[in-house]
Amino acid sequence: MGSVWRDLVSNLPDPLISHILSFIPTKEAASTSVLSKRWRFLFASVTNLEFKSNGDDDDDYDDDEASTSFMEFVERVLALQGTAPINRFSLECCGHPDQARVTSWILNALKRGVSDLDLALSEYPLPAEIFLSKTLVKLKLGQANDLSFSNAVKKVCLPKLKTLDIDCVVFEAGGVGFAKLLSGCPVLEELALMNIGWEYWKACSVNVKTLKRLTFSCEDENDDENPKSVSFNTPNLKYLEYSDTIAKKYPKVNFGSLVEAHISLRMTEDQIADATISDDGYFSEGDDDDSEEKEMVGDATAFLMGLCNVRILYLSATTLEVLTYCCEPTPVFNNLNQLTVESNSETGWDSLPALLINCPNLETLIFEGLVHKDNGGCGNMCCCKRPKQSSCLLFSPVKVLKIVMDVNYDVEETMEVKQVKHFLKTMPCLEQLIVYYKTSYDPSVFELSKKLQKVRVMASPKCKIQVISPNLSLTSTLPSSLTRRWSTAPPEEEEYAPPAAEFAPSKEEYDPYDECYSSEDEMSWL
Repeated sequence: MGSVWRDLVSNLPDPLISHILSFIPTKEAASTSVLSKRWRFLFASVTNLEFKSNGDDDDDYDDDEASTSFMEFVERVLALQGTAPINRFSLECCGHPDQARVTSWILNALKRGVSDLDLALSEYPLPAEIFLSKTLVKLKLGQANDLSFSNAVKKVCLPKLKTLDIDCVVFEAGGVGFAKLLSGCPVLEELALMNIGWEYWKACSVNVKTLKRLTFSCEDENDDENPKSVSFNTPNLKYLEYSDTIAKKYPKVNFGSLVEAHISLRMTEDQIADATISDDGYFSEGDDDDSEEKEMVGDATAFLMGLCNVRILYLSATTLEVLTYCCEPTPVFNNLNQLTVESNSETGWDSLPALLINCPNLETLIFEGLVHKDNGGCGNMCCCKRPKQSSCLLFSPVKVLKIVMDVNYDVEETMEVKQVKHFLKTMPCLEQLIVYYKTSYDPSVFELSKKLQKVRVMASPKCKIQVISPNLSLTSTLPSSLTRRWSTAPPEEEEYAPPAAEFAPSKEEYDPYDECYSSEDEMSWL
């Protein structure tokens, strides 16, 4: 069989074999060059090169012998290929190879017209020649330690670069060096900026009018630094992921064409402490200390204003907390039709009512969890307490409500059930409620479905209710029949799902004296 397969491969055209070799690890592709002179020639035509110093055969890649072996292998491959054009060059060195030799490899790839360059190097100053390439279309830098954009880079000119991925790169001139880099990328469409050390930056400005996709993520375990100033001038941006501690100011935020945004803002440990002091009453309600409080905690108003054209929006639980301290009124989100909100027991919903009231065309609302911190009524959003004013949900245009529930939460399920019922009783335009359970096999799925059927007064009587888990789907249009599909065997014993069966709920399931319902509760929630 092996000889037959070898003959089949050998009969393929040379360009096709070289193309196939480009998709396997370079070390394996290089081993084919010993088969014959023809294969040696074929490997020399491979256009994708990937070198990784900590491969399976280099368990101790810091060892001098292993490092020497790796460097010799890279140089043999490059010598074998000569000046043949290449498309992609990837180099990952987790040890400390000779910097001069590494630079020579990178320059070799640049001279051969590489269009996709991926570098993950430790304690290495990037050569200035990288930033003068006329062929680079995709550049990925980082995912190692102390890869640096040095002051020696005097000019940046990357006329074809469309994708730039920066992770853990140190800019010696801070934001100035970063701005220099972006200014030399006139056709950039995708930018990923990961893990910036804000202690070295005075300000960060993403000023790229051609940019369509931006990932801006700074994850710090300690969260002890705030960026002083962050600006976005990206009028053609379509997709945004932004995860960072809140900046002290946002001088310019231009997202005029934004379609989808995933926002995860958070406060530093000091800001959280300041917010806790405020919650404990150290700021009196009658004083002018409110502005001082919000200055201490942070103000995302300008950033929020820049998002007002978005259509699909995801907000983390910590973002809801940050929005609580906005100094200006919530802007109107006329284009927003889908909102996803993450929820946890550490943060409240205080900022949600103002946000929902200012989403006049919102059609789909998604909750990732219902557990949240009780901050005195959650701004009439939920059933934690009985607010005096009417619920903001009474005017909600939402047609589809999706809720992801985790039965492993360390809280009583009845509160989550009451919250779902509260939505049903107050949202007048609701056409579909979908509850997802993060469990494969749990009787609570049935229990929730039964309890939801007992809701006697609904703001939207025609609302279709679905309770779904990985192996179970219960559907009901109150007060019509309930359709279900499940197996009595545990999930690991199931081989296929049985046909759906329909049944009508019993009279007991419509018990008007359900413990979770009372007319007094209904009036208080309104």
